[in-house]
Amino acid sequence: MCCGDRGIDNVGDTSSDNPSELTETTLDTSADTDLETDSVKYEDLKYDGTLLQTGRVTVHDPNIVYNHETGEYYIFGSHMAWAKSSDLAKWRMFTLSVNTKFRKIFKTNGEWSSNGSSNYDIKGNLWAPCVIYNKAMGKWCLYMSVNGDNYYSSIALAVSDKINGTYEYAGTVVYSGFTKNEHIDITDYGFITGDTRIASRYLSGGKWNSRYGPNCIDPCVFYDKDGELWMVYGSWFGGIFMLKLDNETGLRDYTYKYETKVNVADEYLGYRISGGYGLTGEGPFIVWDEETGYYYLYVSYCGLNATDNFSGYHIRLFRSENVTGPYYDAAGNEALCRSANDNQMKKGIKLFGNYYFSSLAQSGDNSYKGYMSGGHNSAFIDTDGQRYIVYHTRFNLGTEWHAVRVHQQFMNEDGWPITAVYEFLGSVISKDGYPTEEIVGTYEYVDHGLAASTQRMGMLATKTVTLNADGTISGDVTGTWEQRTGKDGLGYYATFKIKGTVYKGVFFKQYDESKSHNEVMTFTLIGDDDRSIWGSKISD
Repeated sequence: MCCGDRGIDNVGDTSSDNPSELTETTLDTSADTDLETDSVKYEDLKYDGTLLQTGRVTVHDPNIVYNHETGEYYIFGSHMAWAKSSDLAKWRMFTLSVNTKFRKIFKTNGEWSSNGSSNYDIKGNLWAPCVIYNKAMGKWCLYMSVNGDNYYSSIALAVSDKINGTYEYAGTVVYSGFTKNEHIDITDYGFITGDTRIASRYLSGGKWNSRYGPNCIDPCVFYDKDGELWMVYGSWFGGIFMLKLDNETGLRDYTYKYETKVNVADEYLGYRISGGYGLTGEGPFIVWDEETGYYYLYVSYCGLNATDNFSGYHIRLFRSENVTGPYYDAAGNEALCRSANDNQMKKGIKLFGNYYFSSLAQSGDNSYKGYMSGGHNSAFIDTDGQRYIVYHTRFNLGTEWHAVRVHQQFMNEDGWPITAVYEFLGSVISKDGYPTEEIVGTYEYVDHGLAASTQRMGMLATKTVTLNADGTISGDVTGTWEQRTGKDGLGYYATFKIKGTVYKGVFFKQYDESKSHNEVMTFTLIGDDDRSIWGSKISD
């Protein structure tokens, strides 16, 4: 989902997080160097410790993609805001032809959305795109959410020969909001179903049945393990859905059929893989991980703001061995709601909530009082096998200002991606683990809990714990800890036992987010009850 506080007029903004109070180092855009023309190898640049300065950008709902031709990472977000980076730390904004030609490119979709409002304007309603390189087409494919009132939304495809080139409309993948029989000829509903009337399951009181169908926005397009193209999509309401795409066109695969079955699939909308009955989440993103053999589904819950009763935004995680599901969390809960009594808000690993560590007070940017409402993420596995999560976050400042953050991820022993405590600044985890004397000490500790509420959410408690040399945990939380070498020979694995819950994750010595970027020991773990716990060492 988009936000309303940053519009198209701001796409050239390369300022720091805060527009007035604070300053940060931003990238000099006068020298847009291609890494392939430079004498420095990408791997060397990425891990040589030069990432301790950051270029902040404001991109809501960031979708990340890597361009092998230029060696750059691109993020595409709501309100036609885009940015790129060569190192995942220093970002700069840029513009596309879409920024000036959006009315022409998405004319069909704008006309559809105008059915929902007499004063509809597509400007401000282009949300949460997904960009992927289609191997068969040899094209960059931009899947755009065109939002409309009363669920008159659609997901459009525009294609270009270059990632930063001229995009042209190629078609529409899926529509929502159809309520009248004349909509059959306007959309592809009749072509797919053969119906001459809108089926009753899509209607409630003559309007779109939002407990059954989604708002058709928030696409994530990806290849499965067999090289087949899929799109997962949806925002709140009827659930998160999935459609098979045609590799040759990037559009819906019209040869792939879905049998309408309650809580499982719909002939037009595709497979429902998560949520339903109104409590669903949004911003789905799926990553196939060949190493673990799982598809990982991320979904954002609650309200995206930080200052009102539409807040509490955060990310949940599920996984499946099959692309179409079923998807489960660490506690064994299925992502899909099977009945109206099945509470979606109690499902999914909660990656993090509103948190604060004392090193942030010396950060020099908007995070100095803590992070709030981080969500609508994308994630990827880099060419060197490193894993990352990319998302937007708000701050504990009483405003709705937001910015992009990138964190490393690591697999725990149970095959769950756990998220590093601090943003990515070039730190490299020690594959052999860490000496006990580096781990033992006192830490600031945050239990991210399981809360899911759109009521105005405060900051989580930052507590203090001590990891003792005898393997015990003392302080505000008690239990046991150990560093383990896994079956894969990696020595950084961590296991904590606290009040009957087993947490598994890693120890990771990384740069903190203070201006001095001190290297500190951290831990990050996921519990078998879907909680995440983080720690940052403050003393020996």
